[in-house]
Amino acid sequence: MPEKRIIRALATAGLIGAIVKHNASISGAEVGCQGEIGVACAMAAAAVNQIFGGSPNQIEYAAEMGLEHHLGLTCDPVCGLVQIPCIERNAFAAARAMDANMYACLSDGRHNISFDKVVRTMLETGHDLPSLYKETSTGGLAKD
Repeated sequence: MPEKRIIRALATAGLIGAIVKHNASISGAEVGCQGEIGVACAMAAAAVNQIFGGSPNQIEYAAEMGLEHHLGLTCDPVCGLVQIPCIERNAFAAARAMDANMYACLSDGRHNISFDKVVRTMLETGHDLPSLYKETSTGGLAKD
């Protein structure tokens, strides 16, 4: 694969991350794992769609699906270790990013929910989550 294509994909991923960071949050302490895993999935979905030659609408659609399907994801660090279950969640999110890419590639890029709307919803959802279920949580799996 040409280096230029890889650089464009990385720039696309970075742009998606920057949009979320500017308009919402990528902090697990603020919005839970949806802000970390969900945004990473959106970034990966957009990047891989760029690599596959997606249109701007398809790229946005892939990113939207990547984040949308992680809305409400809470952090549950087992025994206070933030890496658990994040490692597994990131692996599943990587697969989900590929699926979002494939779905977007099969579409014409038109969709009902914009990426911006999902970003706003993630921020609202994150603010509604009790701190008990955010990055420094003491609830959920973190109780064990």
